[in-house]
Amino acid sequence: MKTILVSGDSWTSGYPREEVLPREKFSWPSLVAKHFGAKLIDKSRAMSSNYRIYRKAVEGILDADVDTVLVFLSSWTRWETGSGYGEKPGRIYQHLSGQADIQVFQKFFNSYKQYTDSLRTIISFFLDTFQDNVYNEQVITIEDFKKIIALNVIEFDNMNDQRIINKFNKVINLYKHINKEMFISLTSYQEIIKDCKLEKGHPVEDGHQKIADVVINFLEGEDIGQTI
Repeated sequence: MKTILVSGDSWTSGYPREEVLPREKFSWPSLVAKHFGAKLIDKSRAMSSNYRIYRKAVEGILDADVDTVLVFLSSWTRWETGSGYGEKPGRIYQHLSGQADIQVFQKFFNSYKQYTDSLRTIISFFLDTFQDNVYNEQVITIEDFKKIIALNVIEFDNMNDQRIINKFNKVINLYKHINKEMFISLTSYQEIIKDCKLEKGHPVEDGHQKIADVVINFLEGEDIGQTI
């Protein structure tokens, strides 16, 4: 293992500690790279949606100099809008449901697309997952799916029962292709660091060390298999 590329959100970038302390001093990607004596390419950034995390991970896979790519997904409800949204032309804007302008949310957020795009992403990568990602569960029910699409009431109100069933069947087809042996852990970030210190709801040095230990154990496991 010579070069590791990591893609994730604030739980990977080290927010908010990264604002006062260099990442290489404490972040779990830096600790993992140091353990293996590898070069680190850290593409993580606070507030990243899974779309951005996916793009940066693919760039790493296509880079012949990168031999290991680690993907830590954000909440599936984060989404993006393009240059027509904000004040800076050409910029890609990252949003989180519950924190976005309600008109922007209702106009641009599609629960089914968000959720299934996340499923397509995790079929391909080593990863860990955020606590509110429904695909952490062993099975997904029609009731779970209805809660997903009901996040945007406009979307839900425009789906009749048959369309909901058709969409749900497509989700099940994606869901059954998830190989959970490729997950770094079956528990969420939050569960892994539940006894650690938090700052602005994020882990600091002790939490990053704990995540790093889990990743290292995974990478050193037999056939790079799940270790916990």
